[in-house]
Amino acid sequence: MSMKLEYGDTVLYQDDITSLRGREFLTDSVISLFLEILNETSSKAFAVSPSIVQLMKMTDESQLNELFGPLELEKFDVVLLPVNDSRSVSSTLSGAHWSLLCYVKSEQTAYHIDTAISFNATDAKKIIPKLSVLTKIRIQCKNLCCSQQTNGHDCGVYVIYFARCIVDSFVKCGHFESVTVQNRLPNGYRQGLLDQIKYLQKQK
Repeated sequence: MSMKLEYGDTVLYQDDITSLRGREFLTDSVISLFLEILNETSSKAFAVSPSIVQLMKMTDESQLNELFGPLELEKFDVVLLPVNDSRSVSSTLSGAHWSLLCYVKSEQTAYHIDTAISFNATDAKKIIPKLSVLTKIRIQCKNLCCSQQTNGHDCGVYVIYFARCIVDSFVKCGHFESVTVQNRLPNGYRQGLLDQIKYLQKQK
């Protein structure tokens, strides 16, 4: 399988790019790419890659600081974590749904944003105590009402969209605004992500 794009710590292959076309479930590499790009827009907000979140979810609390301490999550005002229902230690390929956790330091709260009502609620709750250890703050979890997907394949696209909306709003306003996740996915959003990948390929 030939590599199609390398950006920072993310590598995309043809299967990853194909997942953006039509009615496909996004791969973790596609989500990782756009979250990595998002991290370049603010020094106070940080999006954790899907593979790291999955490993964090499955790691014993006694090993958290050793493995994830270098991320220094405690220094950020907003931390975004894509959540998957996979039971694999390192892969999200066995999962069926993506959702988003948004930790807001000033509120000591992590908001679970799920476009399938509360499909990933159990998995999100598994991450909260791990995040509490890493941020050194006792975090409460709240479900946040958001736009709901109308099909079985746009959950990952919504994760990217909501993450962008949250960070853009935070950069402009200086605080978290829950209204940013009430918007529906714009028409042609998948194609827009594909176009951005094509642009990045041309820059290499």
